[in-house]
Amino acid sequence: MEMRTTALVGSQPVSRRDENAATAQARRGAAAETVSGAAAKPALAQQPATAADAARAPGATAVFTARQAQLNADVTGTQRALAFVDASAVQLRGLKAALSSTLGGAARSGDELAQRVARFDGLWGNRATSSGGVLDAQLGVHPAGDATRTFRVRALDTEQWRSHGAETLTFHPMGLGKQAASITFDGKPLEPAAFAKRLDRALAATGVRASLAADGQVDFTVAESRWPAVRDQLMVQGGGKRFPGGRPSRAQADAAPEAIAPARWQVGDRAGQRATLRDVARALDGLTQADRTLRSHLDVATSRLRSGMGDATGPQAVRATRSMADTLGGSADFNVLSTVTATLSGLSRARVETLLKL
Repeated sequence: MEMRTTALVGSQPVSRRDENAATAQARRGAAAETVSGAAAKPALAQQPATAADAARAPGATAVFTARQAQLNADVTGTQRALAFVDASAVQLRGLKAALSSTLGGAARSGDELAQRVARFDGLWGNRATSSGGVLDAQLGVHPAGDATRTFRVRALDTEQWRSHGAETLTFHPMGLGKQAASITFDGKPLEPAAFAKRLDRALAATGVRASLAADGQVDFTVAESRWPAVRDQLMVQGGGKRFPGGRPSRAQADAAPEAIAPARWQVGDRAGQRATLRDVARALDGLTQADRTLRSHLDVATSRLRSGMGDATGPQAVRATRSMADTLGGSADFNVLSTVTATLSGLSRARVETLLKL
């Protein structure tokens, strides 16, 4: 006969078997609770870890740095161009006053006028360098510093070139030994627009572009920094129809007239002084328009720079800012700190603190 023992639980008699069953059930409940708690805790802990990983995404800082660097370059280039425009305007206003005074009958040395013209000619001759490539010869504004020069090839008459039979032309924009481009005509007449497009496709790889101008002729453009090489070394080889055959020969490239041409100004007589005065007045008008355009661009670029992220907002800005904070907090390397300092130029402390609190 099986003997059962009982125990009092809460003043109630309970058998040993029931007690053991209750104990086992309690242990199973505790284990389940432990497992449930363990499963829940990592879920809570993973959330900040995931955010931290996202904040340290390699692309976040790279994007931030690249955008800030580009905005800094835009602002710097625009400021250089504005300084050049201001200096030019000061000299031209002085020349205008001197010319007006002379034409009004005031006694003035002819040498003084000539010296003023020569001084401005020297200033204008350094336009490309002084403006950082932002201001082109027609006073057009190129914020990225990639001003171009427009030119025409003297022997390239659209009507003649587009309908002279089958021929292959090879262009050497930078001279022999440099990258060349060839274009083949099959003898069928081409419309001017199609002709210009064919030239553009062929020359694009060399850095020269072609387009049809309003007068029906072909305009070529090249980066202003490369213009001297094209001007002095452009060569073309043909088949004897549109261009001489045999060895490549020099082709004359003529730059489009500049908006300001002080080399043509004459101040030796009253007729020359009047003509120069008109040119100076037009030049001042052009500089005024360029100044407005530059200041408008500077306002936009400066505003974007101060915003800290340009067009980037929300989570992207937060990730980039946290990533930058991690970089600063985890490294004492001078190169890192100097790079970050340059990148944050123009970014307000309030903006940084606001983003870090998000």
